[in-house]
Amino acid sequence: MYIIYYMLIVVCPHCQNPVLIEELNCRIFRHGVFIENGKQMDPHAEEVMCEKLINEKLIYGCGKPFKIIEKGSEFEAVICEYI
Repeated sequence: MYIIYYMLIVVCPHCQNPVLIEELNCRIFRHGVFIENGKQMDPHAEEVMCEKLINEKLIYGCGKPFKIIEKGSEFEAVICEYI
């Protein structure tokens, strides 16, 4: 049995700050981790919730949506809409 663990670092297409990605499931993200516990915010959070978290200073990051696309052997973060 092999366990493969990787972390991907991309640049947020909104604020240009680095984002650490631990899992690529549906490849949709919100740029934010909770200050309280360091956990990634819900990748499908609605815009109202993202704005609330930012305004109340509960997350590190801009809270805006992006998706990860694969370009050959590289990954890139691109802007997407709130879903």
